[in-house]
Amino acid sequence: MKGTTVMPPVCTRRARRHALAWILCSVLMLALSETARAQCYWVTRVGTANTTNLYEIRPGEGSARRMYSCDTCNGSLGLPNVINVTSPEFQPPGTLLASGIATFMEYGNNVEDNPDTVFYRCAPEDAGKLFEMYSTNGDNAYSGHQNYEYGTSIGVSGGFATAWKDVVSRLTNLETGEVFSNIWKARSLTGLDVDSRGFLLVKAKNLSRIRTELYRVAVPNGIGNTTLGVYGYTQPNAYIAFTGPGISGPVAGTNHLNSWPGWPDYWPGTIGLYGKVSIRRSATCAVNNVTPVVTFPTISIPELNAGGTRQLPFDIEFKCEAAAVSGVTSNATAMGILVSAGSLAAANQLGLVSNGGASHLLSDQYGSPGIASGVGIRIQRNHQDIRLLTHLNTGSNNAGGWYPAQGPASVLLDTQGGIKRYRETFSATLEKLAGQTVTPGQIDATAQVIIRVQ
Repeated sequence: MKGTTVMPPVCTRRARRHALAWILCSVLMLALSETARAQCYWVTRVGTANTTNLYEIRPGEGSARRMYSCDTCNGSLGLPNVINVTSPEFQPPGTLLASGIATFMEYGNNVEDNPDTVFYRCAPEDAGKLFEMYSTNGDNAYSGHQNYEYGTSIGVSGGFATAWKDVVSRLTNLETGEVFSNIWKARSLTGLDVDSRGFLLVKAKNLSRIRTELYRVAVPNGIGNTTLGVYGYTQPNAYIAFTGPGISGPVAGTNHLNSWPGWPDYWPGTIGLYGKVSIRRSATCAVNNVTPVVTFPTISIPELNAGGTRQLPFDIEFKCEAAAVSGVTSNATAMGILVSAGSLAAANQLGLVSNGGASHLLSDQYGSPGIASGVGIRIQRNHQDIRLLTHLNTGSNNAGGWYPAQGPASVLLDTQGGIKRYRETFSATLEKLAGQTVTPGQIDATAQVIIRVQ
């Protein structure tokens, strides 16, 4: 055909070079994509069942929330809601004012987390490179600064000044046994759940439990304030952070004073007293001694079923400052008997708890083989049944297990230096629990006598 030239279907050298370059580029892009998987991703939300978004988990793999370690995002440290600081003669430096244990789900956020709240997804090859990081708020004088470790004056290493005068806090990571300091420490995260795409999941349940202790000290230079009421200083006492491939977090051994990479958006938790604990500065009482063991004589199941009981006395000795006021109202000093965690769990199951108080003390391992069931211990004071404490928080009055520290049956033993010493005899009665079937076994129950300003 005139004017028409037919060419064979071949590529020019230039075209072939471009094709090769495109192929090489594709291989390179694929390699980069695979390499990018070997890192951690901040989980922002729960996606669809088929999501491929690296920042999402799929339904059933956990929950998600915005990660943000703000100043006032702390939860409960398991401390009592009120502590009291009184005269150094009655409460000398080194006195433990309060102690509490909390899981990350309780302390890490001002709304309690679900154990399966997911913070990070990490590639399976990242195993062994994932670390929980923790330190005090080392750039703040009231929250863990290296120059304000006043606990050393009473032999309490890691005891840092708080915003309250004469009170230091010490935090301990219960998984490692290490005390928090202004130097970042690391804990390897292992035993992590795996999602449907093979990624390791860093969840709230994987982060550490901590113990918080508050001690009385004689703080130099008058640092801290004597304001009464709730802890209103908004700076946290410590933090939980995270470090892993692709996440620029704190480095173990560095000083929080000038190193806090990833704050606040990439740190899972805030640890603080803010809004959770109140202080009183009232004259008070304290426990001196308690009968350590009460051993009941053997009793048969038929006798228990017929209404039989066993009753034994026990003594509580305590001391009070001259100006102390006994009672259950605010600033008065009250006494209570706190049941063990195992006893409380069983009492809840059996319906023995109401208005915050328990009617009976049960065995610590109630329901376990070899432990008698269907029986409990009632406590009487001055021949009257008393309710038992189920927690350390104050303000619940008699119904919750609080009673005036000094009662009608309290016997004054002596007075020395304005301090009065008392002894009072209580009684414990072993009996069948109404509506329960008695089984044979041991009764092994423990309780703690608490005296505290309300």
